[in-house]
Amino acid sequence: MLGMSAAVENAGAASMAGAAGAASPEIAAVLPPGLDGASVAAAEGLNARGAATMGLMADLTTVRSLFAETIGANGVGYAAVDGINQATLAI
Repeated sequence: MLGMSAAVENAGAASMAGAAGAASPEIAAVLPPGLDGASVAAAEGLNARGAATMGLMADLTTVRSLFAETIGANGVGYAAVDGINQATLAI
């Protein structure tokens, strides 16, 4: 069960990374609606915010991957301890 949960979390992390990569051009490449200073400043602000959002998504994807690895390692550990306990009971 833990192995399946780890696989689901890894798939979710991969999906997040793919979606973030696909959305990156639209989020961080906003063109100014005009050539005046306010339009250029607004576009620069939106691009900066988009870049910060992409950085946050990268961090969240990394955390989700680490969580999946932790679940998988716990599953392996539980299986090993269960095997040891079964061998001990058989003695």
